[in-house]
Amino acid sequence: MVFHADGSTRLMLNRSLFLSNANSAGPSAFGPRGLPIVGNILDVKRLVDETKFYSHAWCRLADIYGPIVGLKLGIAEPLIIVSGKDAVIEMMSRPQFDGRPNGFVHRLRTGGERRGVLFTDGDVWRDQRRFALRTLKEFGFGNGTMEDIILNDAVSLTTTIESLSKSGPITNLYNITSIAVLNSLWTLVAGARFDLENPKLTEILSVVNGIIRNSNVTGGILTHMPFLRYIIPGLTGFTVLNQRLTRMWQFIGSEIARHKQTRTHGEFRDFIDVYLAEMETKQSSSTISSFDEEQLISVVKDLFSAGVETTNNTIGFIITYLIVKQDVQRKVHEEIDRVLGKDLLPRIVYKNRLPYLNATIAEVTRLANVGPTSIPHRAMTDSILLGYEIKKNYSLLANLRSVHMDEQHWGDPKVFRPERFINDEGEFVEDPWLIPFGLGHRKCLGETLARNSVFLFVACLLQKFQFVLPPGHPDLFLDGVDGFTIAPPDISVVAIKRI
Repeated sequence: MVFHADGSTRLMLNRSLFLSNANSAGPSAFGPRGLPIVGNILDVKRLVDETKFYSHAWCRLADIYGPIVGLKLGIAEPLIIVSGKDAVIEMMSRPQFDGRPNGFVHRLRTGGERRGVLFTDGDVWRDQRRFALRTLKEFGFGNGTMEDIILNDAVSLTTTIESLSKSGPITNLYNITSIAVLNSLWTLVAGARFDLENPKLTEILSVVNGIIRNSNVTGGILTHMPFLRYIIPGLTGFTVLNQRLTRMWQFIGSEIARHKQTRTHGEFRDFIDVYLAEMETKQSSSTISSFDEEQLISVVKDLFSAGVETTNNTIGFIITYLIVKQDVQRKVHEEIDRVLGKDLLPRIVYKNRLPYLNATIAEVTRLANVGPTSIPHRAMTDSILLGYEIKKNYSLLANLRSVHMDEQHWGDPKVFRPERFINDEGEFVEDPWLIPFGLGHRKCLGETLARNSVFLFVACLLQKFQFVLPPGHPDLFLDGVDGFTIAPPDISVVAIKRI
């Protein structure tokens, strides 16, 4: 991969950063030298202020220093930014880098210890992940039962949108879709569904959105300099973050308490019931186990956060792009009309017969980069990556955006062109350079659910509606809004009924 930097970027970096092949991130890692104590915090802030996105800043650094960039952010372990397809694939495929960091924020989010499936490693992670996958599959995860659940929520969503559209432009479309997406997952996890007007759900979705929009994959200042929470808890964001995490913990805890009161021994309604039974089995055998109520809350929290946010953002970006690209939306409508007509519901069995819809989803996924980097990895041992020394406990970020926007591979990466995923026979062709769910052992466990949800929700919405902007709406900023993930812009939408 060849990295490029424009003149202004080179000038800015040459003035403010010092290239060193022996900086604090390792004797073989190139990167800005940084300052005492704060390290590269100010350098990163300067780049993010200029580019508006952390992932764009990582690409700028890769332009200057190459595929392996070392940063020292405060007192935390050095952070290695891994860019370019070869480096990203090697890092994510090697078990030496399968760990997760043990920073303050990573512990705070799950009650003060590393718990759950997202930010654990070793035996705890393997046991919890294996149990979660097996149990969710038993309740329909990845099969026809799950498809029926998603379709039911997608059809309900179209009914809601049709009703709301009678009153004019819809101002909260993405909030509405997030409830529908959550219901599909929550049916498996907690055996329940949420009503659109449920005030508790509205509050929790707001809490989750606040956490994700006000954080980033580096962990922020609370990871870089955690002692500051004692000095300036408000300015560091600790006070608000702790309140939001506590509210999320209480919400899931109350759902588990309800299950304890209503469950019947030997009968399993959902994931929580099965987990509670597993806890009892482990405790009665007197064996050391990672299965306890705090772990259950943490696993459900991980499923809740990761399972809803990225899927809903992807759906939101697809609608946003098609509002701007009406010619593409028209082609998708024509294909859906030809294959499904007015009466057939979209189903996975029809997926291969809708190549242009699949290509459009893939192209939005590539350009929007909802998850522009991996969740941070941790080096489990001293290792070498592409000739660079990576010490044990260093954190590593896979810069997926650098792969999705590689000019040598894609040719015109900034251009929205679904046809790049269509071959000469008119068939949809997957590209191995599109890796939104990551690779290796830490690949997203909800990939199948996410792919099916996006396809079914988008197909149902576009079968039913044409989406346009209301008159006088300002031009859209398609880059979205930065945070732990990238969110689509807030917009008003006119949904015109087609059938």
